[in-house]
Amino acid sequence: MKKIKIGETEKKILLAIGAGILISATLVLPNLPMALKPFFKRQGKKKFHFTLKRLEEKGVIYLSGDRIKLSKRGKELLKIYEISKIEIPRPKRWNRIWHLVSYDIPDSKKKERDWFAKTLKDLGFERIQESLWVYPFECDQEIAVIAQNLGISPHVAIMMAKKIPREEKMKEEFNL
Repeated sequence: MKKIKIGETEKKILLAIGAGILISATLVLPNLPMALKPFFKRQGKKKFHFTLKRLEEKGVIYLSGDRIKLSKRGKELLKIYEISKIEIPRPKRWNRIWHLVSYDIPDSKKKERDWFAKTLKDLGFERIQESLWVYPFECDQEIAVIAQNLGISPHVAIMMAKKIPREEKMKEEFNL
């Protein structure tokens, strides 16, 4: 996907479209959903329509009369934004179980593989080998959601271990 720049307002509107908040009735001010009323108070209907047009020009949405639909590019951006909101809760005490994420994602899904690796790094995972990452806390559900959103679930394995290579170094990395 070619990189495009999306501003915060455009991002909010994209997330609202993805959540189903923006439907055909939203273009008529009296029927505006509560979630977007603060935006309208600050920006106004004209600014809202301008932002929609800008999203259409960037190939993120399709506008047809009073309907708004996400394009393929818009759906991809929405997945990326949804993934970026995922956080893994860190309990107060470590149960001495390591959580390992391994993947063997084919070259045909290189873009998804790169996003997955970047997401693991952003979440605080440490790399043990090229496609083997470790985290000291439970993360199964979050990783499953990310893998599913990227369409790579069959290529991702989540495991638990009591001992790992370079364990002392990893304990230092995670401040355990």
